[in-house]
Amino acid sequence: MSLIYTPRGKAREYSPLALNIYNGCDHGCKYCYVQGIKHSTTCHTKAENRKNLLPLLRKELASGAPREQILLSFMCDPYCSHDIEAQQTRHVLYELDSAGCLVALLSKGGRRCLRDLDIFKRMGIRFKYGATLTLIDKARSLEIEPGATPPEERLEVLKFLHNHGVKTFVSMEPVIDPAQSLELMRRCIGFVDQFKIGKLNHYENRYDKIDWKTFFINSVELMRSMHKTFYIKEDLRVFDTDKILNANECDHDFMALKFESQDSTCGHAAA
Repeated sequence: MSLIYTPRGKAREYSPLALNIYNGCDHGCKYCYVQGIKHSTTCHTKAENRKNLLPLLRKELASGAPREQILLSFMCDPYCSHDIEAQQTRHVLYELDSAGCLVALLSKGGRRCLRDLDIFKRMGIRFKYGATLTLIDKARSLEIEPGATPPEERLEVLKFLHNHGVKTFVSMEPVIDPAQSLELMRRCIGFVDQFKIGKLNHYENRYDKIDWKTFFINSVELMRSMHKTFYIKEDLRVFDTDKILNANECDHDFMALKFESQDSTCGHAAA
C-alpha cells in the first residue's frame, strides 16, 4: 500500500495527493472527523510514529516521485505535540525535498514549524505552508482545540513565514462562528496568499441556525475586494444560488502547486 495516496471525498478538495506522517493526533479537536473514520475515541488525542515510515517513503520515492502536490497531512497534524520530540515531519520534508516533490503542509502547530524553516526555504516555490483558522477567542479555541496552539500564534507564524518568502494559505474550516472567521480573514489577508473556505462538518448540530448564505457572500466579497486567490468548498458552494463564482473559485486544484514545465524533471528545477 502506497504511503502517498489520492484522498477521497471532501479531502480531495485540498490536494491531489496526501501523506500522513503519524498515526493519530494529540490536538484533541472536538470537531475532528478522524474519530468517525477510524471508529476510535483516542485517535484524535494520541499520536504515534508510523512503523518504518522513512525507509518505506525512501523506497517509494526512489521508484518514481509524484508530480502532483502532496499534502501533509489529513489524518494527523504534522506539528502535533508528539512531533516536538519525534521530529518525523522534518525527516519526511527532507525526503520529499530531496525527491523534488511539491508539498503543501497544513497545521495548527504554530511556532513548532519554525524548526524546519531551513527546509521550507530550500524547497522554495515547491512548498507552501498553511494553517487552519477557526476562532479568535482564545478560551473557546482552548475548549474546542485543546492541544492546538492559540489562534494568535498561528497568525503570527503565517506572517513570519510570509515575510521570509514562504508561500502561505489558510483553511477556513470548520466555521464555528462566522463573525470570528470573517475577522480572522481580515486580520491575515495581508500575509496569506491563498484561502480555502468551507463551513462546518463532522460536528454537533448546535450551529444549525448559522446563515451560511450570508457568510458565503461576505467571504467572497472580502476576498475579491482584496484581490485574493480563494476556493469555496463544495459544502459552502451550494449557497451560490446567484452563480457569482468563477471557474477558478470552484476548481479544487487551481491553487495546488504545479511544475511550470511538463518537460522539467521532478528535481530541484521545479515550479
